[in-house]
Amino acid sequence: MMEEILEAYYADNAKKLRAVVNSILSGFGGISDKDYDDFYSIANEVFVHIMRKYDGEQNFDGYLYACLQNKLKTEMTARNRKKRIADRRVISIDTPVGDDTGATIGDMIPSGFDVETVVLEEMDHMYNERIERYFSGLSLIQRQIVEMKMGELSVSEIKRRLRLNEKQYRQHCRELKSFDKIQVLLRDVDAVNQIKGGNLRMSDTVTMEKSKEYNLSVVSIARKMDKHILRFDHPLQREADQWSPAMKGNLISDILQGNPIPALIFAEQVVNDVAIIWNLDGKQKCTNMYMYMKDGYKVSKNIRRFLITYQTAVVDKAGKPVYDGNGFPVYEKKEFDIRGKKFSELPEELREKFTDYSFKITQYINCSGEDIAYHIARYNDGKPMSVSQKGITRIGEEYAQMVKSISNMAFFREYGGYKVSEFRNGTIYRVVIESVMAANYIADWKKKQEELCEYIREHASCADFEQFENLVGRLEKVITGQVADLFNSRDSFLWFALFAGFVEEETDDKKFIAFLTEFARSLHAKKIAGVSFDDLNGKATKDKNVVIKKLSHLKTLMQEYLGKRAKAACA
Repeated sequence: MMEEILEAYYADNAKKLRAVVNSILSGFGGISDKDYDDFYSIANEVFVHIMRKYDGEQNFDGYLYACLQNKLKTEMTARNRKKRIADRRVISIDTPVGDDTGATIGDMIPSGFDVETVVLEEMDHMYNERIERYFSGLSLIQRQIVEMKMGELSVSEIKRRLRLNEKQYRQHCRELKSFDKIQVLLRDVDAVNQIKGGNLRMSDTVTMEKSKEYNLSVVSIARKMDKHILRFDHPLQREADQWSPAMKGNLISDILQGNPIPALIFAEQVVNDVAIIWNLDGKQKCTNMYMYMKDGYKVSKNIRRFLITYQTAVVDKAGKPVYDGNGFPVYEKKEFDIRGKKFSELPEELREKFTDYSFKITQYINCSGEDIAYHIARYNDGKPMSVSQKGITRIGEEYAQMVKSISNMAFFREYGGYKVSEFRNGTIYRVVIESVMAANYIADWKKKQEELCEYIREHASCADFEQFENLVGRLEKVITGQVADLFNSRDSFLWFALFAGFVEEETDDKKFIAFLTEFARSLHAKKIAGVSFDDLNGKATKDKNVVIKKLSHLKTLMQEYLGKRAKAACA
């Protein structure tokens, strides 16, 4: 009986139903006639479903509208997602991935790929997945830079639209060509998936041998890196791309001269019956020689020795080798200036000399996670590793992984007032660790980064990091340009700790942003007991008593501000 009534309702209100659908779809914009027809079909399916489900207790018109709106919005979201994926897959292999060096995505793809087409969906699955992984690893600004370059916008126009100065633009471009970004285009996908598949299971193999020494050529190292067997992404290891262009160029020069280079230090760990070799020391050497061999950069002009001597066979006018009276090939010495040259621009003899160069390897065997953490810290003692990079080796592998994951959130990459270089030198890790400490254990604050990390390792829990990740996610949704710069590498931990206290009392995060806006405008200079935050913040020290005074001052300002807002609302 109810079904007959509803069918009659539909017959009498078909025009009304169409008007409701039109009203909902008008909010989406840019819908083709074909899409309209599809959505009307979906609306009819929703109505049929409602006829069978409706119990007569609710207002039918309101119930119908809510169901239609939810279903059509979900469908539109799904279609837009597919469209974005399709748009992202129509990518030219000539798309630049850098600044004025001319490097493109195509330059970074192994020679084994025959990539004539520009539509990724027509390429093989492996290449498709490489490009998807590359773009998914870019920040929003970096993706926008690539998209604008694809649209052939000039550098000046890109900087204008994204509000980037020259330094910021070049920093983003360098990161587009960084080892961590580019290697996803070169990595053996099947090898990566094999390692990632399933839960990690450590081997029970036991050996009395602790280490071994051997030699490994540049081409062998690169092959292991492509297969993802030689790994440089251990959570406790610092990032790649730490060296200046001159340091990279001097490495290439040393290799081409055949100069001895300090041994590389590896550690073997068996995971899922696959022997994974972690780099402990020599990451910058390996990643930079790898990127050079893949034509990732040109040799700097500011290097110590740029004229490289090599031996080549003498040939006649016909291009045939010349032999001496004893039948031996005649050789001559030549010099080649490697400044400004990519690997592919070197003479064949120098390319062979480069790939044949052998590094001495010291490899630790059957290592546990604690063994690797110990060796990473040990081999970086006294070396130019930043305080932040060194500190994270004290926090433990599990927490280090969580710190790195949080530091890659959009809030830090896109919204805060952080420099691109601070993601490379480990400063962002310090920001995350300090913030977790300030939000949860401010009474036990430690000034020194290494002591702070050791405290976190001993006293924190995964829940502390998960709660902080939630705080960052909430701020992502409400942050505004007016207050984003407050979240810099120096003061972020104060604002995160303040927000952690705020959410215990309030549910509307926009109130916190309103307070920050007023703070940036005037409250920073407001005095409490004769002292303003500006006075306190003039002291750069992170001594415990100074940090606690700053946070207490901010809490008082916030409570007074929220109290005034509450009174104003009541009035």
